[in-house]
This record gives sequence, C-alpha cells and structure tokens, in this order.
Amino acid sequence: MGHFLWTCATLSDVGRVRPTNEDSLFTDAESGVFVVADGMGGHAAGEVASAVASKTIGAAAVAACGSLDALRDQLVAAFLAAGDEISHQVEEDPTRSGMGTTCTVLMLQAEGHFLIGHIGDSRAYLLRNDELRRVTRDHSWVQEQVDRGLIKPDEAMGHPQSNIITRALGTDPTPTPDLYSGTVQEGDSFLLASDGLTDLVDDGAIGRILANAGTSEEAAESLVDAANRGGGSDNITVLVVNVDTA
Repeated sequence: MGHFLWTCATLSDVGRVRPTNEDSLFTDAESGVFVVADGMGGHAAGEVASAVASKTIGAAAVAACGSLDALRDQLVAAFLAAGDEISHQVEEDPTRSGMGTTCTVLMLQAEGHFLIGHIGDSRAYLLRNDELRRVTRDHSWVQEQVDRGLIKPDEAMGHPQSNIITRALGTDPTPTPDLYSGTVQEGDSFLLASDGLTDLVDDGAIGRILANAGTSEEAAESLVDAANRGGGSDNITVLVVNVDTA
C-alpha cells in the first residue's frame, strides 16, 4: 500500500443572522491534522472558547506520535487540557462564565490510518465510493431522544431543542471525547462541519455536494452556499479533505 496524500479546503461564514462568528478552525495539512470548533456563550466568549480548543487540540495533535493507542491517549489528554484552559479563562474573567465549545478533530497518517476525536454536535463525515457516512454521534438532547426512539431521525434536523448540548469543552469537568479510527482509501473525502451546516442541509444533500464537487474548494463553497440558501441561521464552518495516493 502506497502512501496517501490529501488536499484540504476550509470555509467559515458568519451566516445571515448572527452578528459574529464563534466558530474556529485549525489546519496543518502537512501533519494531517484538521479541527473544527463551534463556541457558545455570550460576551464574545464563544469565539474565545472555540479558539482555545482548536489551537490547543490542534497543536497537541500535530506534536502527537507513536502507536495508534498512544495517539488516542494523547488526543484525550489534549481535550482535557483544552477544557482546563477554558475553565481557567472563566476564572480570569467571570463574565465568560458558561462559555464552552464543541470540537471535532481529524488526524490522518500517510500510512493509511485516520483518528477522529469528537465532543459536542459538530460532525465528521466520510464519503467513500459516493456513499456518505456520518462518523460521529452528536452529544445533544435531540440525539438522545432519537436514540430512545422518542424522535424520528428526520424530525431531529432543525428541532427546536437542537441547541441543547449534553457534552462540551468548558462545561464538563472531565470532557472526554468520543474516538473513532479506521483505514483510509484512495478517493475518500472527509468533512468536518459545525451545526450551522448540518441543521440546514440534510445528509443526502451533503453527500451529493461532496460527490459532485471537482475540488475540495468547490465542495466547501457549495456546502456553505447551501446552508445560506437554507436561511443561514447560524455560523457555518466546513473543512473538506480529499485523499489520494502518492
């Protein structure tokens, strides 16, 4: 099996309703590290929390090394460190009390493995052979109701309580991420996105956009356009990674 290469495109848009953008991105394509975070909290605190998370976890993921098990441990430690730093900033400035953030990170290895860490309701998707799979599971009240059979999956999108997050950095004392790992194939496309996309564009439409886009840049632009056409009710952040072989 040859080594893998990838191209990446990012786009973050304030949307059509919110006055500021509380989403944050981190990319280090050379290291294969990609992060999307979606902040929450007043007094510009959401953008502070998301920036802390993306930078702290991104830098730790770039520096991580060793076996897959070692990478898992280092990634969990990075999420805990980011949570601690957000809590510290609240102590320094009590007006930021309650701030928090989602965070989804993708780590790619040239040898053909991927590792995803996730907390909150931002998402990671994998498009393979034109079939879209949602890799992560939302940490949200709505997702819990779907899991219990109290809400149908097609009723979850745009649900009035969709903003209730059950696990996040800054609001949990020990913010443990869910971890997902697997092997990479030539032609794979990964998408990391904040809920400003997924609350307004369903998975079927996301899959079609990714499958039909010629480049990662075109995919990112089309996804943001679709969310804005749907109302743009939140900040919209997308990160698209297309995988090829050397």
